Amino acid sequence: EHLAAIRAAWADERDYRAGDIPIWVGGNSDAALRRAARFGEAWHPLRNTMSYLRETWPRLKDLAAEHGRPTPDLAPRILLRITTSPVTGPDRLAGEGTIDQVADDLEQLRLLGAESVLLDPFSGDPGETLRPEAAWEMIAAVAARRTAR
Repeated sequence: EHLAAIRAAWADERDYRAGDIPIWVGGNSDAALRRAARFGEAWHPLRNTMSYLRETWPRLKDLAAEHGRPTPDLAPRILLRITTSPVTGPDRLAGEGTIDQVADDLEQLRLLGAESVLLDPFSGDPGETLRPEAAWEMIAAVAARRTAR
């Protein structure tokens, strides 16, 4: 309801600061997917496996079509945790593993249509932000890998 009200207010040219302001809808729940399909310019799923993203992306496209809307952009937030050994198993999150695995995840996201990907190198401990060196090193490693291609 709030998103519908915001859209209506922004569509009114007589209103203050009217215009088309992009809405990114985050979340992985069914309700979040429905909101993204109905109101979002982008879907911002949070820390998922690649298999979840590959399976869910077509579903979101279908939901958007059911509402007569264009498919929102895919703009995921993924974990960034570079390891020295490959991370295997069905629960491996996108962005977790060796630099080769992370690079492959980014390529798979690009092939799905993602133009924006947020790399999240923090695990949730606020103290990590006081020591961001490891995070910057991982981000620099990904940037160097992408540049080298």
